[in-house]
Amino acid sequence: MEQYELEMESGLKLSRQGAQSIVEEVGAVVGQNINMMDRRGYVIASTDETRIGSLHEGARKLIEEHLPELYVEVGHATPTSRPGLNLPITHGGSIVGVIGITGLYGEVVGYGQVVKKMVEILIRENAEQDERRMGQRVLNRFLEDWVIGNGLMQPGILEERGFALGIDIAVPRRIMVASARELEEYASTASGQKLLEQVEREAAALAGRGSLVLRSGGRQIILVKKCPDRQMEQLAGRIRTAVLKKFNIRMVVGIDGRAEDIHAAYGQANQAWRSAGLAKKDILAYDSVTLELFTQDLGDGVKAEYIRKLFKKCGYEELCQWMGLLEAYFQSEGSLKAASEILHIHKNTLTYRLKRLEELTGYDVRLVSQSTVFYMAMLFFRDVKDGMEEVL
Repeated sequence: MEQYELEMESGLKLSRQGAQSIVEEVGAVVGQNINMMDRRGYVIASTDETRIGSLHEGARKLIEEHLPELYVEVGHATPTSRPGLNLPITHGGSIVGVIGITGLYGEVVGYGQVVKKMVEILIRENAEQDERRMGQRVLNRFLEDWVIGNGLMQPGILEERGFALGIDIAVPRRIMVASARELEEYASTASGQKLLEQVEREAAALAGRGSLVLRSGGRQIILVKKCPDRQMEQLAGRIRTAVLKKFNIRMVVGIDGRAEDIHAAYGQANQAWRSAGLAKKDILAYDSVTLELFTQDLGDGVKAEYIRKLFKKCGYEELCQWMGLLEAYFQSEGSLKAASEILHIHKNTLTYRLKRLEELTGYDVRLVSQSTVFYMAMLFFRDVKDGMEEVL
């Protein structure tokens, strides 16, 4: 059987899963077996799974003769048509299927019309949801071509597509890229994905009217009308604060560098978002991106070799411990007190370990002129951690 079986006049189709959900919901309310047939008379959903896929002769007769109802009496039942009341399902003024209620006429006629209306309402709601989803897919495809892809190579076509969606691509805009910090952790479970959807709706609502939001790979690409850096930072701050307060999820937000080209602005915002994740910062503007910008062009082999030469004779476990120390040190902006609290060790113990690090590498992370050596190693390690055990 086809994946979609109940087709509306509008061209929308009700999936078999959607139809099954409807009959189960209605069946639970009325306490009777419910069947739903398509315009050909085939059962596409039923509270009795053995009926699905079979031809219902009564439903076919009702459709072909345009009957207001058809009751199959006990004496007239056949292997393909059991005793019960069958009523047409209408949508947009046309018959799109049949709903069947198993039972004696006196038992089912009283609520037959109620069941019919319930089913029609549920189908209409389902169709409207499908229409919204279809509209969202069309919008997402346009935004992907415009913002992420090479849509600007054909500005005339892109402008026409935008006009059809009510979007003027000539309006100056800015971009931010946002996501949950522990994105993979949430995306790996159904409950986590549901939570991410709630976070995305919250962020989109805070972006306000006139904004455009594209979901891509767990990130939200948010387009707003051109505004000063301060307003972009304030919006990012509101999103971060609201999501943390409402869902206890930390956000990472990257802000563009005011590029005129929308594709270039996206590239800047995405780079800032990546760098914010690496630097353990919640919000980062492209103009503030420093070392992270250059590390993206280096191969993993070069990064691994850099770490191996800096941390001479270190095994993998020891290297992980040093990297954990550096993470805490840079996260604390060089404060020994704050870093020792993160590491749950005494300040004097941290001082001792930093001296050992200097003896091991020949560089002192506490000196501004030498700290960059370790900061780059930390950034590199995040990229090549999984493969470092084989290199050492």
